[in-house]
Amino acid sequence: MKRTFYTAVGYTLGVGTGWYVQRRLKRTVEKVAPDQVVAEVRDRGRQVADAGVQAATRARDLAVNFRDATQEGMATIRREHADLLAEFATDEAMHTGPARRLPGRGDTQPGGGFRPRH
Repeated sequence: MKRTFYTAVGYTLGVGTGWYVQRRLKRTVEKVAPDQVVAEVRDRGRQVADAGVQAATRARDLAVNFRDATQEGMATIRREHADLLAEFATDEAMHTGPARRLPGRGDTQPGGGFRPRH
């Protein structure tokens, strides 16, 4: 129990001391540094922040464009599918005989010789 307590106390003191030293060092640098350097550092920080905002905006725009293109493509596919189904429904009524196959490579019979692959 003592070890746990002293470990926690040591850790807390270490973190607190590090934070205090860092804060004091920053204040001292701001006091000693010329105003031009401080202003330049702040400007660089703003530039980096602006670049991050621009990158996030471009990524969002890309995602929106991709989503819109995908939705448009899916709508087109659905329309084409419906058109084809309607077209084949009217074509099926016109066919009265069995389907024929056009002669192709390796066919020996003049009508195409349809053979199932079983």
